[in-house]
Amino acid sequence: MLIWSNVVIHVQGVKIISLQWMLLLIIMGYYLLGTKWGIFYSLISLLFMLSYFALFGRNAMTTVSAVDANSFGFITVFSFNFLLIMYVQYHFFSAFNLTIKRLNEKQAEEKSLNEKLTAAIIIAEQSTKAKSYFLSTISHELRTPLNGVIGMTDVLLLDNPREDQMENLGMLKFSANNLLSLINDVLDINKIESGKITMEKTPFLIYQLVNSIYAGFKLKAHEKNLSFTLKIDENLKDIAVIGDPTRLTQILVNLIDNALKFTSVGNVYIIVSFKENEEDKIKLYFRISDTGIGIPQDKQELIFESFSQASSSTTRKYGGTGLGLAIVKNLLELHQSKITTRSKVGEGTSFEFEINYKLHNLEINTNETTNYKNNNEMDISNLNILVAEDNQMNILLMRKLLAKWDIKPDFAANGSEAVEAFKAKNYDLILMDIHMPLMDGYEATAIIRADENKNKAEVPIIALTASVALDVRNKIAEAGINDFVSKPFNPEELRGKLEEIASRK
Repeated sequence: MLIWSNVVIHVQGVKIISLQWMLLLIIMGYYLLGTKWGIFYSLISLLFMLSYFALFGRNAMTTVSAVDANSFGFITVFSFNFLLIMYVQYHFFSAFNLTIKRLNEKQAEEKSLNEKLTAAIIIAEQSTKAKSYFLSTISHELRTPLNGVIGMTDVLLLDNPREDQMENLGMLKFSANNLLSLINDVLDINKIESGKITMEKTPFLIYQLVNSIYAGFKLKAHEKNLSFTLKIDENLKDIAVIGDPTRLTQILVNLIDNALKFTSVGNVYIIVSFKENEEDKIKLYFRISDTGIGIPQDKQELIFESFSQASSSTTRKYGGTGLGLAIVKNLLELHQSKITTRSKVGEGTSFEFEINYKLHNLEINTNETTNYKNNNEMDISNLNILVAEDNQMNILLMRKLLAKWDIKPDFAANGSEAVEAFKAKNYDLILMDIHMPLMDGYEATAIIRADENKNKAEVPIIALTASVALDVRNKIAEAGINDFVSKPFNPEELRGKLEEIASRK
């Protein structure tokens, strides 16, 4: 009422005391009555101010006179100003202190959570390292004796065994290769899940690669009396692409192996063609189909999970770990692709996928992708070879295998002995095991490469190791090792490398 009375008694002007009452009204409205009433009284006061100044302009404001200063209204308003300041400050600092307290509590809670998270991360990292170390170690321990079994089987097969011995040796090698495949699958899925698998970018010929894989499965298809057909676009014959041939091989081998495994009667088809061919890119289409047992509709997602198959009866009847399709799915994701499944129970299954590759316009030496075996084998008996190996079974294997090629190698039981042998004699090649006592293959290679005789220091070194640790290839390259053969190795593959060394001698 005091404020609006100024509109009627306009000759007095809007006094400072009226403004103080207005301020008091607005603030008390907010603090005592709540937000809605605060807004209501603010609008009333604003309406008055706008109306009054619209009527009288700048002359609407007057100051407080001496008489006004002694009035009861002025003293009341003045006193309330102090009380209002105290009230506002009390609420402000109460809210401020409460906010600071809650902020400190949140910070303490966040700090505690961060400490727990850091501890969990450390534990997870330690667990991952322990898992990686365990798999690397167990891989070495499993592959080393397995190398002896497969290697000695190969040596015996080279001795022109009788027909009954050939059958037994074939069964022995088949079982050993199955065990090796299982070990490799477990290690591969571990590498993929840890995110440490890397894709190579090397040029290769699609046509030759697919035909080589097809040739490798012909015998298995023939043994099951299956029709095994490859349909590959002839236009791909001379097309080279840049990618990872090892991972593509792994994808196709897993799918073809599954198709042959789950098909008892009928056909298995491999179809490869290109869907798009641009100036520097090509999109390849792959399909592997069979007339096997088929996959139920509700299991077609499950089969791509690790250690999973369509049913327990499938595992009992056909064997396997259930890792093959999980590896295929993850490898295709690394290619920015996905697999499509079409299947009917009792009729068969078809897996389809597409991969984009960059075209390679340089010629590729086709000898790189062909089999190492040659009917006109080169004479490699004059090679001086040093074998650095600590395992007695592997030493026996290498002695027998190289003896088949009329090679009499020298042996060193560890890296230190290998270095001493290198200094004492000139060698055409050193076959170096990576894991040895006293001094490992990496350190021994580094010492050899640092020898004062530069020509001698450039002796070719091939690593022979049962280890498939994630960083083994990088370590091999950093140590100056020329090539790498994983145990158990194919004798023909090793011979091919020896012939290459002999041809440069």
